[in-house]
Amino acid sequence: MKPNRIAVIGASPRMNRATRVIANPKHVGYAGLVFPSNPKYAEILDLPCYPDLGSTPEPADLVVVAIPAEQVPGVLAGAVENGARAAVVLSSGFAEAGSVGEARQAALERLAAERGLRICGPNCYGIFDIRLGLATFSADMTEVRPGPVAVVSQSGGFSQAIADHLMQQRSVGLSYIISCGNQAGVTIEDYVEFLVDDEDTAVIGVYAEGFRQPDKLRHVAARARERCMPIVVLKVGRSENARQATLAHTGTLAGTPEIIDAVLRQSGIVQVTSLNEMLDTLTLLAAARRYRRGWRVTVLSGLGGECGRAADAADRVGIELPSLSASSVATLRSFMPDFANPRNPLDGTGAMYENAEIFPRMIDTVLRDESTDVLAINMRANVPKPGGWAPSRGYARAIADAVRAGTDRLVVCFTSFAGADLDQEVVGPLAEAGVPYLESTETAMLALRHAREHRRFLERPVPAAVLGSPRGTHVAAPDRHPLDNTEAMRLLGEFGIRLAETVVARGADEAVEAAHRLGYPVVLKIDSRDIAHKTEVGGVRVGCGGATAVREAADEIVAAVRRLAPRARIEGLLVQRMIADGTEMIVGIKSDPLFGPAVVCGFGGIFVEVLRDVAVRMPPLDAATAHEMIAELRGSALLKGARGRPPADVAALADTLVRLAALAEAHRDRLGALDLNPLLVLEEGRGAVAVDWLVELA
Repeated sequence: MKPNRIAVIGASPRMNRATRVIANPKHVGYAGLVFPSNPKYAEILDLPCYPDLGSTPEPADLVVVAIPAEQVPGVLAGAVENGARAAVVLSSGFAEAGSVGEARQAALERLAAERGLRICGPNCYGIFDIRLGLATFSADMTEVRPGPVAVVSQSGGFSQAIADHLMQQRSVGLSYIISCGNQAGVTIEDYVEFLVDDEDTAVIGVYAEGFRQPDKLRHVAARARERCMPIVVLKVGRSENARQATLAHTGTLAGTPEIIDAVLRQSGIVQVTSLNEMLDTLTLLAAARRYRRGWRVTVLSGLGGECGRAADAADRVGIELPSLSASSVATLRSFMPDFANPRNPLDGTGAMYENAEIFPRMIDTVLRDESTDVLAINMRANVPKPGGWAPSRGYARAIADAVRAGTDRLVVCFTSFAGADLDQEVVGPLAEAGVPYLESTETAMLALRHAREHRRFLERPVPAAVLGSPRGTHVAAPDRHPLDNTEAMRLLGEFGIRLAETVVARGADEAVEAAHRLGYPVVLKIDSRDIAHKTEVGGVRVGCGGATAVREAADEIVAAVRRLAPRARIEGLLVQRMIADGTEMIVGIKSDPLFGPAVVCGFGGIFVEVLRDVAVRMPPLDAATAHEMIAELRGSALLKGARGRPPADVAALADTLVRLAALAEAHRDRLGALDLNPLLVLEEGRGAVAVDWLVELA
């Protein structure tokens, strides 16, 4: 990250990627040495050019290569022998380029692992330390603005686009721009770890196609929490098409979206879903570090139509727009026209464009209102035509004056929609006063919500220790999966997960005996590890009220399974006492190859299939997080009692989730999947009981 001597291999007098790495440090005042290397030339950009690395006056700390991909592994191996400790590989043609490229990338990964070479890339733009003027960066970045935001992006083009827009359009300064491409050596998580402890960085923005070190990501996020530093992530690859696109772009596996969402949420990482939302969120967080604790927002606009739009946008994302106080309304009425209706959102009407005194007085009144924590001012900042009307310039000066006069309220400005270039005579004075300018009503409200939720995350206590795995012998991972019923029940029982009383019967006679012991009515099910969904093969009969019904059900189940699943091994029958009440839930564990197991909770029956109403968290879980999961479900009101039903035992459901998380932690390296479907949540005080289960160990 901070080399003193840089060698650039592949530069030429023509302005290519490598030549820009020579030009950028000259433009921004890099104090170290830069050695162009190309046997074809004696000089590049007024610097001596050397035929090879062995010819440079001093060994390079870092080597930048922009040469054909097939030459890169050999050149870097030589660079290591020559004393280089790091490399930026701008070249493409690695993991994103099929099997041949994958072999080349594997060679780079071996250099990183075996020789300790720190590799940025390949297939990247490189690194830009803006305060030091260190620019091993292959895009044209001649105008930069230092500041508190760091940008890390796998995509080189987006690293430049995000950085350029923040600096040139929003007047937001940056500390670092990092494009890491295919992550053959140093990964996104490594860079974020560096930035979290960087004194010049206060906010980190990440554009990610895939993560490589999920455990480090969570560790780094915990460190960011200690520093109260927001990390904002735009993670692409949710759709199958997008996952294929990321493989073609940087050779990166995208991961399971729901599990990645859970990791980011639990780690306090702000997740955005669009580039505009990311830009607005970074712009806001860079400014919103020292203000009141509350997030009640008053919106001020000179457009009556925008007031309704802003109110809808705030409602959609859960931003509170409180009523103005009676004294504020009275003050506003005293100087606003008779046809004005002082409320929140506050319509300044056309009068504020005609009377220069109205706008500053409106700002002053709202900033004194005790129901307001954030003042969000809607105004355009498009570049005016030569000689055109530009009222926002005057408004920007008035806002800046009001903020400099002293206020503990956060003041932000936003336009109604994202447009073309922004007028720097509007944005610049606002930024100097600490007022961020946001583009589009919708993303502005999302950015405010993100800032609020991150602040709330920081204020929550760090989760207490959670239920640990029990002592004793766990089920050994079998050569087959799923586990048979006896093994599965033993494993679930070791973690205190309550199961419906179940008896295994080898035939109809034993099923009748079991039913007599359990008490009627009973449920009969097929017992076969080869059948995951018993009902689909006729393997379940409910409500068997006597011996005859049990015998008939046993015969029907076996006959149906042999007909519909002829290859399935039948171990026997399961007999359970029938539980007629309770709310059906599906809870379980889903595993991602990289991130490991995650706990899933949702409503059973049609809810899980039709509504997809599920919540996901990563273990370990404490009770508070489990309750948070349950409250997140759209149908959570059903558990509180609806249409005369008694409230369900939510505490027992939460306890089951905590115990499942402990099981997932204990068996994370070999757990394939686990389902309790359904888990019946009985009325309050009676607990929750699983009536069907499936456990797969790898």
